[in-house]
Amino acid sequence: MNNLPRDSIHSAQTQQNLTEARSLAECIDAYLSDCYGLSPNTQRLYARQLGRFLEAVGDLPIPQLGSDQVRRFMSGLRRQDGKRYSPAYLDQVYRTLHTFFEWLVRERELDENPMRRVRHVRVPKRKSPRLRLEEIQQMIEAVKATGQPERNLAVVYLMVGSGLRRGEVAGLRLRDVDLERGVVRVLGKDQEEREVPLSSETVESIKKYLEIRPAVDSDRLFLTKSGGPMTVNALNIFMYRLKARAKLPQLRCHLLRHTFANHYIAAGGSLRKLQKILGHSDVQTTARFYTDPELSELREEHARVNPLAQIHRNQMSH
Repeated sequence: MNNLPRDSIHSAQTQQNLTEARSLAECIDAYLSDCYGLSPNTQRLYARQLGRFLEAVGDLPIPQLGSDQVRRFMSGLRRQDGKRYSPAYLDQVYRTLHTFFEWLVRERELDENPMRRVRHVRVPKRKSPRLRLEEIQQMIEAVKATGQPERNLAVVYLMVGSGLRRGEVAGLRLRDVDLERGVVRVLGKDQEEREVPLSSETVESIKKYLEIRPAVDSDRLFLTKSGGPMTVNALNIFMYRLKARAKLPQLRCHLLRHTFANHYIAAGGSLRKLQKILGHSDVQTTARFYTDPELSELREEHARVNPLAQIHRNQMSH
């Protein structure tokens, strides 16, 4: 019969469990390997943020990780200049850690997710930026005066007319475009494929570009003058230069996607259908960004339905 004190037995069992448990570094490596189906950008983001967490708390056995270590890590996050990160960035880190710890629970490395006891940073809701219709026209006229107007107009139309991301535009291949049906096949985030409708203007712009596209052995749709593929970085540079040419205070690739979505909803488009076009996995994501009305719309409706206006109309009708 074992005559060891109960506390000693429990301590020995705990020490044995810690010895057998995998370390944080081992689990991060295993988790990142399990993320093989995600987009390269998402994988790099997870690796960077989890690596920073590992550096901050040390390579502890997984059972020793708890909400206290996470709180200290989150509260200590600072930029290189010592300033605090934005709530949006802290929210991104929080969600990365939450997903990682949920994986640890599923793998039975932890009994519960410690993030459930860590306060979630509140991200202030901001209006999604957009260009006004007259600013879109101003931009289009500026594109027509660029060095490669046929290609550049097709690029801009795909973003502002169909809401494509810059990476989706740069990654398009000739076989992805079906001009007869007026659709383009897009490989979005996490390698999910979707078909996106094209406006008649976009179809015509792509046709005109294909007539002068460099005759090189490449299946990429958009090419540089020398025949190389147009990269995401090249798109960013083009948009930066276009901003100055169009004399717009702000202009970037993702702003055109926001512009498309906001005008789509403002003109009565379906939120559910917009979700499919944009490639959002959750309709709530679409609603959060693109159902915020403009001030002019609020003023128009307010003038019609506020109680004082209703009283005035009633008095005028009698």
